[in-house]
Amino acid sequence: MENLTCKELSYFENTEYLPLFCIAKKYNILMLNYKALSLINNIELINQFMLKNGCQGMVIFDVPKDCDLIALKEWPNLKGLFFENTNESLVHQGLAAIDKGELWFPRPVTDLWMRQMLASEQQTTLQSNNLTCKEIKVLKSLYSGLHSSAIADKLYISEATVRVHLHKIYQKIAVKNKQQALAWCQKNLNKVNSEAG
Repeated sequence: MENLTCKELSYFENTEYLPLFCIAKKYNILMLNYKALSLINNIELINQFMLKNGCQGMVIFDVPKDCDLIALKEWPNLKGLFFENTNESLVHQGLAAIDKGELWFPRPVTDLWMRQMLASEQQTTLQSNNLTCKEIKVLKSLYSGLHSSAIADKLYISEATVRVHLHKIYQKIAVKNKQQALAWCQKNLNKVNSEAG
């Protein structure tokens, strides 16, 4: 990543974080150094930053091959990963693919995530089948980063109704809070979407 030219990267203004956060300007993708993940304790701020700056997604770079790859898929709008020492041409190839709507993950990552998904599929089938269409809409809106008031406006319901829906959703998918619900969505929303469609 050090070889990408300055005109292609836009860094956060806080110089303390220069090597950890940047935006690939040409592709409008937020790029996070793996080392930065331990410093970020509010994923919602990353979502807000991406929305404010029009980022189409994020990638994590300089990922050690021996890290906890399962935990990385919890990051919102993650479109790709680059292992440590990935050469510049492969980074550009990956960013260009992401810009075209593709995902860019190394094979060991996709293999691991697919195995985990298949292992949990049976368990989540019953949980996802009992959501109503309205609850799925509320859950999708929550996952897209909307707060209760924005969900209410989008679905033409009151904030109190949104809270009732969220309470029922949390019970049905066996989670206790918004963060757990977002993690559940990361793993299961495509399955819910296909069943609801």
